[in-house]
Amino acid sequence: MNTARTLFPGAMGPEGFVSCFDHLIPEAQLRRMIILKGGPGVGKSTFMRRVHAALCPEGQPSTLYFCSGDPDSLDAVAIPHAGLLIVDGTAPHIIDPAIPGARDSILNLGDCLNESAMRPRLAHIKACMADHAACSRRARACLAAACALARDNASLLANATDATHFTRMTRAMIQATLTRDAPPSSHPTVRPVITDAVTPKGELSLIAENAQPRVIRLLAHWAMDVTPVLRQVSQAAQAAGYCVEEHLYPAVPGRILHLGIPALGTLITTSDLLTAEQTFDLAACIPPGSLLRHECALEQGRAGIKLHLHRACAAFAQAKQLHDELESFYVPNMDFGRWQKALEQTLAVLHEEA
Repeated sequence: MNTARTLFPGAMGPEGFVSCFDHLIPEAQLRRMIILKGGPGVGKSTFMRRVHAALCPEGQPSTLYFCSGDPDSLDAVAIPHAGLLIVDGTAPHIIDPAIPGARDSILNLGDCLNESAMRPRLAHIKACMADHAACSRRARACLAAACALARDNASLLANATDATHFTRMTRAMIQATLTRDAPPSSHPTVRPVITDAVTPKGELSLIAENAQPRVIRLLAHWAMDVTPVLRQVSQAAQAAGYCVEEHLYPAVPGRILHLGIPALGTLITTSDLLTAEQTFDLAACIPPGSLLRHECALEQGRAGIKLHLHRACAAFAQAKQLHDELESFYVPNMDFGRWQKALEQTLAVLHEEA
């Protein structure tokens, strides 16, 4: 049985790359970090898959971190029982060793490249990289436009919300969440994670792969920002001694979509992809008729958000095509015999350390 969890380690937002790379594995569990370097097509993702398969042959708990820019590729793998984090340390998430030698090391798969054979393609590679960067800028501009509309619409909803009703429902949600009991942590922490991202394949959500035994559903008007509710539940859970996972939404920086409390086996979600044990309808906090004068603005905002996110996905898809083109310059010039030896040497060391 495969018990690998799937997340995004980061995703592009309107202000640039939103990173959770500092939270891929708890510091107390980390004994070995391997940072992979090398250009596109040198086999970083495949290398991580092979290491994962070798160290988790019986489906031991682990986390696979998929690249939001290419959801079929890995950006990192965390294997707690081995104390291992193996990560792609290239742009846009450049990573260098924090504790060189004693814990962290760099493995440059680019050493397996025939560089002399690539130099005649320099002009083509530079042009492709420039086009890729332009696509990423267009995608960020589209995300920025969608983000501005989302925040404007959320502000309209917040101003129309009955604050007293909203407070009562938030308290009821906190009470319902904390009805379960579990041993508290002496140092409760907040871990940011990403399950929802705008990608070349559209808006993707991995929340179904991150369900807990108990799911609480937040129903809300589509334009409502539920972050204030989830923040209060998060703070209450921490005050009770529980670690929490706040699921960020990179397309709107500062927004939370879901909240996980692993010790209580609980996930509070805005998604309709999961069957919920209990539901709280935040839309009921908006008095009937209070949005009549804003219906046109809200509908225009909704249409604009949908359009801009569609354009962002299209720009990311074009960037992915250019990345594939870049790989075509690198793959034919890779010595995969040397690559295989590097993999075997790495696995030998990891098995010995285990």
